Amino acid sequence: MSYQEQERALFDLLFDNTVRENFCKDSIAALYQYELSEDELNDFNEIRPDALELDAKIRADLLLSHLCRAFPVSFSIVSSLDNGFDVLKELIDVETMRTATIDRATYFGRRLGESLQRFSFSSTNEQAKVSAVLEAELGMAWTSASLKREVLENGQLHIKSPQIAGDWSNKNIKLAPYVCAAMIPESYEKLKNLFYSESECDLWRSLCKKPFAASKRKKILEKDEPRLFVARAHVSHMSQCEPTIDQKTAELSEGFAPLFQHVNGTVSVDYISEQLKQIGAQEQMLQSIKATFKQLLESEMLEFS
Repeated sequence: MSYQEQERALFDLLFDNTVRENFCKDSIAALYQYELSEDELNDFNEIRPDALELDAKIRADLLLSHLCRAFPVSFSIVSSLDNGFDVLKELIDVETMRTATIDRATYFGRRLGESLQRFSFSSTNEQAKVSAVLEAELGMAWTSASLKREVLENGQLHIKSPQIAGDWSNKNIKLAPYVCAAMIPESYEKLKNLFYSESECDLWRSLCKKPFAASKRKKILEKDEPRLFVARAHVSHMSQCEPTIDQKTAELSEGFAPLFQHVNGTVSVDYISEQLKQIGAQEQMLQSIKATFKQLLESEMLEFS
């Protein structure tokens, strides 16, 4: 008797559509690839096809409800696309489910990004904007998973806030741990308000009842008000089981993005200001840039290298 082989067969029945469909047609033939004894095959033969289909559907629905919380704007957008729900459901398969639980949202998000090529958008510009939003949400999913893994393996982190002394601007700076940044077509908070009004816990159920309208999606994404979106994962609550991870966010003007590319630990704010001064930047702009960098340090989005 191989419990491992029985487990593999049951797992595939739940998350592999082809195996499940074959089982519903001919259970013995569908399980031929598994090393099961005659008694074990007879046990599987007792499974009702309709009950198996229902079980698989409920599990996929629960998983998508959970994943929707990590990609709320992306899920709303995809629900407005032709066959959007079909693609989301297809991604709940053996490949996704064999991924470690802590990495599952990140892996799902990457596969969803690849699947965007399957959809028809009103323009390549609209598709690029949808990809940008997904990349921002994927970045937060990745930093959340990274922080959760660190806490589970090594205990709660105690990240020291940077001490901002009088000479702070001549120290080299870099991104703080568990920070991601992305250019998005609109303020993320505004996108969330435009694409859904429910709590993220209820969003999947709401979208299943009433998908987001394609006409509204097109109208929202026609606007061009790009922002540099920065997010830092942090532990908001520690339980006996695992930490709850949330995100602190900041949004900056599009013009700040080229400066942000230099935040790699090798230059200081003073150095960046000097380079800008040499190409004619006004003092008022330089002071504004310096103040923004200081705010990012104070909010622990950046740190000294």
